[in-house]
Amino acid sequence: MKVMIFILFALLQNNSDQRVLDVYAINKSDKLFQEQLKVLASDPKGIKVRDISIKEHFGSTAFKITLTGKDGTKKLSSKSVLTLKKLYDTIDAMPMRKAEMKH
Repeated sequence: MKVMIFILFALLQNNSDQRVLDVYAINKSDKLFQEQLKVLASDPKGIKVRDISIKEHFGSTAFKITLTGKDGTKKLSSKSVLTLKKLYDTIDAMPMRKAEMKH
């Protein structure tokens, strides 16, 4: 019973109305970080429609980007600049996103 309560609590904690794109970089002037921001800024409507929240993290030893789904699980990780096509294809293939597109 305690395990079930813990799992339910974890699911409730991780459930979100946003997909989170975490961008890790050494600092704000990191070349890959700057390039990634340009890619993401090129389609604000697509980012908004897919409920993507972008979080920046500095002090990392290298550039990295991760996508966490609304269910709280990691969906994608990359050590290079992520294209919008790869990001959108990954999100649009998710069951929750498919359900969103039907409405």
